[in-house]
Amino acid sequence: MGLILGLGIPLLIGGIGLILLICTVLFFYRKAKNTMQDFFGTDDLKQLIETRNEEVANTPKSVSGMTAVYAPAIQADFPELNLVELKGIAEQHLKNHLSERKELAGILIHRTEIKDYTKRSGTCVIVFQSGVQYLTGTQKVQTRYNTHMMYVQDAAEYGYANGYSTECPHCGAAISDLGRKFCDYCGSEVVPINIHVWELHKIEEA
Repeated sequence: MGLILGLGIPLLIGGIGLILLICTVLFFYRKAKNTMQDFFGTDDLKQLIETRNEEVANTPKSVSGMTAVYAPAIQADFPELNLVELKGIAEQHLKNHLSERKELAGILIHRTEIKDYTKRSGTCVIVFQSGVQYLTGTQKVQTRYNTHMMYVQDAAEYGYANGYSTECPHCGAAISDLGRKFCDYCGSEVVPINIHVWELHKIEEA
């Protein structure tokens, strides 16, 4: 009899503990469902995940909008450059690049901004960042791509045999600005040749 009582008390305590645990789990489960209902309008976790995935698939990626910062510097260096036109060229390069991937369809560029502008090693590079949407099968994808457009300023420094130099061809004085048409020292006209063209350098997913 004593043995039975000795075993029964721990079992009773264990049973009560299990009941309390189940009640606690149910309490927090119901609280979590109520919270989901209040904040998201549903307590169905699967539906919530599906809705969230759909929102992600339909929301364009934000892009690095540094156009207002870099555009004045670019226009100061290249007064005759049409940035809107160059952006359109960069977008067309990007579309052509993506179109080469046969598994992609419905390619759409939401927005393009200047991400970066650098001058080094005889070159200038403008990086355009685009928010892109496309389909792979039935799945809609939102992503970003960087399109690098490069301008060769000093052909010799960059490795070309011929091209426009950063020195005046008449007196040898340094050309102070990239877009300068006349030498500051002697006033002679500085005429760039065909190497002075913005060309596609590379495209990369951001």
